[in-house]
Amino acid sequence: MAKNWTTEEEEHIRENYLTQTYGELAEHFSVTTKAMESKIRRLGLKKQAILAEAISSPEPAPVVQYKKPTVPEEPTAEPIESIHKLDRRIEVYEETQEERTDRLEKTRAAAETEKARREESRRQAPVAKALKIFEAGVKKLLDGKNSEAAKDFQALLDDPPTDLGLVLRARQYLSAAISSKTMEPNLTTAEDMYNHGVVLLNDGDIEGALKILGVAAKQAPKDDRIMYVRALALGISGDEEAATEQLQAAIKANETNRVYAHNDPDFEPLHGNPRFQEMMEPQGEDDID
Repeated sequence: MAKNWTTEEEEHIRENYLTQTYGELAEHFSVTTKAMESKIRRLGLKKQAILAEAISSPEPAPVVQYKKPTVPEEPTAEPIESIHKLDRRIEVYEETQEERTDRLEKTRAAAETEKARREESRRQAPVAKALKIFEAGVKKLLDGKNSEAAKDFQALLDDPPTDLGLVLRARQYLSAAISSKTMEPNLTTAEDMYNHGVVLLNDGDIEGALKILGVAAKQAPKDDRIMYVRALALGISGDEEAATEQLQAAIKANETNRVYAHNDPDFEPLHGNPRFQEMMEPQGEDDID
């Protein structure tokens, strides 16, 4: 049996058909869902179209405009003028006459010192060169190359340096190098014995050197070279009295030996001997025999 709808019921449908489902409205009016759908159509209501339109064309959400926060600028400090002004003064130092004189003297002294150093360097250059030649000759002599060693020692003596001790050494080594018999056991001449004695002395064989030089002195009693080398060997052995006696004889035979002995480091054991010191003092022409 069809339901008779009242005006209030129809008004209720119009007010709620969009918010309630067919089932909810049908239950409210105690009718079937199909009957509720038919009633809504008869009332000219289009629930489906309105819902579809609402879904497909939603109203845009309001756009909220955010303002970018601004950072307040820090207030700039205005320059503060100092109430104190610096009183700057430039002082010019004036050199006194005494200070100027002292400065010039120091400058002059420094220049003279540098000049002396350069002159000494130039003076020592030949000595350094001669020392290299001497060392090369000694090495060749120790290697048994006597002839080559003799050339080095002779070259040094041809252009002698100011170092008299080095000259004396070169002369002694030259004598040892030029004799091919210096190392032979059968020595016949005083020259051979002298050369062999120098070699033994340089090798540190003081006893052997004194023995062979003693024999050489008997064969050549006036040879000042033998006297000089014997004095060296005796001084090294500790016999100061015999050493000074031999050195005195060598100087008497050849005054140059006084200069050699004064610069010869091998005579260091006699430096404290009064007689040696007396012999090393410069002699006048009247004292030279």
